[in-house]
Amino acid sequence: MNNNAKFYMPFAALKGYEEAIIEASKSKTKRKILLADKEEILNNLIKTIKVNDLIKLIYYNRNSYVLKRGFVDKLDYDKKFLLVDSNKIYFKDIYELEVI
Repeated sequence: MNNNAKFYMPFAALKGYEEAIIEASKSKTKRKILLADKEEILNNLIKTIKVNDLIKLIYYNRNSYVLKRGFVDKLDYDKKFLLVDSNKIYFKDIYELEVI
């Protein structure tokens, strides 16, 4: 290939654009509605958690459910969230929770 042909080779004008299109095309999961009894169980379990507890939880985050296992860094009952390995998770987004 001569030098003039290299000049006309295709290139990615928008870096990351293709990845963004693929990510946007992924199916989105709707938030599940908790039954009252399951919500009460989760609320009671949240009250027993302490900082530095190892937990495993499933929570809703940006149109999908995420499985997370880690240590509780912070609990804020007033603002209703917990920090797990520096990830802020609101109580309302928690679907399942287990203290390990």
